[in-house]
Amino acid sequence: MLQPKRQSPAPKRRQRLRFIASVRFADGHRGCFSVDNACDHDDARRMVVEELDDVAAVLIATRR
Repeated sequence: MLQPKRQSPAPKRRQRLRFIASVRFADGHRGCFSVDNACDHDDARRMVVEELDDVAAVLIATRR
């Protein structure tokens, strides 16, 4: 009797989340930015620092 072929489970894709970043710049001004397609808070922070110049501080929050 033939056995049904077992399918291997589909590979898990990392869920991409949306974040909001509050940024303070070295000259004192501030801004809020949307960060899409980041894997986690650390990834979102890295993306902000790579994209913007003269960043003094970054606060990342999950967007709901």
